[in-house]
Amino acid sequence: MNRRPENKILFPAGVICIILICLAAYIPAIRSGFVWDDDAMLTENVVLREHGLYRSWFSTVQNNYWPITWTSYWLEHKLWKLKPAGYHITNILIHTACVLLIWRILVQLNIPAAFAAALIFAVHPVNVESVAWIAQRKTVLSMLFFLLSLFYYLRFDRTSRSGFYWLSATLFILAMLSKGSVVGLPVVILLCIWWLRGTISKRDIIRSIPFLVVSAAMSVVEIWFQYNRAISADVVRTDSFLSRLAGAGWAVWFYLYKAVLPINLTFIYPRWKIDPANPVSYVPGLLLIVLLVLAWWYRRGWGRSVFFALSFYIVMLLPVLGFFNIYFMRYSFVADHYQYVSIISIIAFVISVVYRYLGAGVLRIAAVFSLMLLGGATWQQGSLYKDAETLWNDTLRKTPDCVMAHNNLGNILQLQGRINDAIAHFRRALQDKTSPDYAKALYNIARTLAQQNRFNEAIGYYREALQINPDYAEAHNGMGTTLSRMGKPDEAITHYRRALQIKPALAEVYPNLGNALLEKGRPGEAIDYLSQALAMNPDSAETHYNLAIALRQQGRLDEAISHYQQALHIKPDYADAQNNLAVALLAKGKVDEAINHYRLALQIKPDSIEALYNLGNAFVLQGKTDEAVKYYTQVLQIDPNHSKARQALQLLLKTKS
Repeated sequence: MNRRPENKILFPAGVICIILICLAAYIPAIRSGFVWDDDAMLTENVVLREHGLYRSWFSTVQNNYWPITWTSYWLEHKLWKLKPAGYHITNILIHTACVLLIWRILVQLNIPAAFAAALIFAVHPVNVESVAWIAQRKTVLSMLFFLLSLFYYLRFDRTSRSGFYWLSATLFILAMLSKGSVVGLPVVILLCIWWLRGTISKRDIIRSIPFLVVSAAMSVVEIWFQYNRAISADVVRTDSFLSRLAGAGWAVWFYLYKAVLPINLTFIYPRWKIDPANPVSYVPGLLLIVLLVLAWWYRRGWGRSVFFALSFYIVMLLPVLGFFNIYFMRYSFVADHYQYVSIISIIAFVISVVYRYLGAGVLRIAAVFSLMLLGGATWQQGSLYKDAETLWNDTLRKTPDCVMAHNNLGNILQLQGRINDAIAHFRRALQDKTSPDYAKALYNIARTLAQQNRFNEAIGYYREALQINPDYAEAHNGMGTTLSRMGKPDEAITHYRRALQIKPALAEVYPNLGNALLEKGRPGEAIDYLSQALAMNPDSAETHYNLAIALRQQGRLDEAISHYQQALHIKPDYADAQNNLAVALLAKGKVDEAINHYRLALQIKPDSIEALYNLGNAFVLQGKTDEAVKYYTQVLQIDPNHSKARQALQLLLKTKS
């Protein structure tokens, strides 16, 4: 990189230009919806539930400790609920702010053509995954705070104003609380100091210590959450350290290739098969080491910019090179969003080389051409995030054997009622028995068959999935649900308990186990699990309803009434809840209130035999025999064999006569 800068763009004009280009390139993303993982990150996120914001900051319920990211979702949900356009626009605006900061940081580093480099970053199609995918808010938000921290540290280094130093440290904490992938900032700071001054002093190292402490502490937190929450009992990868070491070299060159030539981008890349016994596997990594050593040796000449750019690149990629398990690596060892931060140095390096050796005129022409070409690719890539079905179809077009894509597309088709098409994709996923998602394909087929009431077939697939992975909590839960529907609550309870042993955070097991215990006539135990279910998902009307039933069976009528009312607050057209609330009120001697709720139940479900019969009984208690006769008669019109209504009606008619 040339020390003679070419950074004369007027600031206001540059800001306007960057904003317009970013918005124009990402118009398709604004029109996009929710895709894979957006449910876990947003639509099903704990942060959107009662006390969710507090729990995201001060508990371990989330899969990752990214409270700044969760808070951003919480704030936006207050503004536009679950309308995806708002979240997409926010991601784009954060990306735009990152582009502006990159420009100003490159200017501070005296790197030429900083504005051109920032514009290329703005429209580089590799970045689409980070910007157009709502779930990657963590990536763009951590990048924003990372850049702000670096910006203010460089200002501190230039002015010696301590306020900038502590502001930089605070912003780094916010970056790590957004996502831990920016852990390499302390090393980046030292690299930048070396770039500016040609040396790193003892004072510079001392100044970096607070940043290193934050980096180390938050890394421990990040790793703990990844291994104990995000991954839990799942198997991400089983390869050796040597395999991972070789793969790290492959990954760096893969990312360099996509940075320089961003073609054939896909959401899920094929999972590499690395042979650690083959010496050739280590060649890419050795080439990197040789290049870094040569660049350092010739650091007074051409090597200086190469060493700076490549070191920055590798340092910022280090957390995602495979030395630590990341859940996404079940599917692929590489992903476009992993190089959102690191790609800055490669873009700046290429732009500065063009400027230095071909001149400013050629650079301007090349930049305009690149902006048009890359902007078009970004537009096209952004349109793939229209919806999950579009994204998975594109993934399968580029990687036809992607088991994960077949599984997820099958799930979408199942929800659309296209059962045969869904099963076809699940069966296609079964063709790769080496895939980490093979058991998941078996689970998906089982779940789909159970939906069609083909219980015996479903049980067979569940058993096969559990033979492959005995610790598959979701399969145990699915098996339990199917057994429960088959009238086998004892076996179901066994599988539910096993699911919770494996994955205590699997929220859907708690109401299932509670309901099975309730069915077995064990309301006391059921209350415990249903209460835990509500602690994890307080907005479930069904769980409130079932908990109320268990409480009523225990004689805890006031608590039961409260939960029936909460169920109706969440789901006002819940006829069974209206009817059972009336039963509880009647048991409390509140006959008028009970009658009112029976009537409400019948407004929702006019042919409810239970509500009609109960309403008849309530009128008997009030001595209104004519009203009671009317409702008993309606019961018998619907079900002539209803013995209780017939006996009650005969008794009333005999009494009247």
